[in-house]
Amino acid sequence: MAGSPPLSPSLYTQARGHMSRGTAVYAAYVRTAWAKGLSSRVVIVRHALRNALIPVVTIGGPLVTGIITGSVVIETIFGVPGLGKEFVESIIVRDYGIVVGLYTFYAILVGLANLGVDLIYPVLDPRIRYS
Repeated sequence: MAGSPPLSPSLYTQARGHMSRGTAVYAAYVRTAWAKGLSSRVVIVRHALRNALIPVVTIGGPLVTGIITGSVVIETIFGVPGLGKEFVESIIVRDYGIVVGLYTFYAILVGLANLGVDLIYPVLDPRIRYS
């Protein structure tokens, strides 16, 4: 978790800011849910929080990418054995097979993180549809 400690407060700040600025809590569909007599827990979790999590998920994709690529730097600096250190050592000794393999592996992980973000969007907001 190389990049998570300094970046995880930004996720909290995004969710809290979106909820407290009134964009999510005082939206028309939230007022309608209150008017229907739903409990406050249901209104907050099912209506307001789902909409407030969209910016959090948007930031979460690049955050996961930063954690994945940050492992290369952390493992190299602190001498922790892992794929990041192996990647750097393979570059130094010019072992191109391992370099290409690890580069491809990291590219697939980043692609899967972005795919996960894209698949979570329609769950949070049913108005988003991929055709």
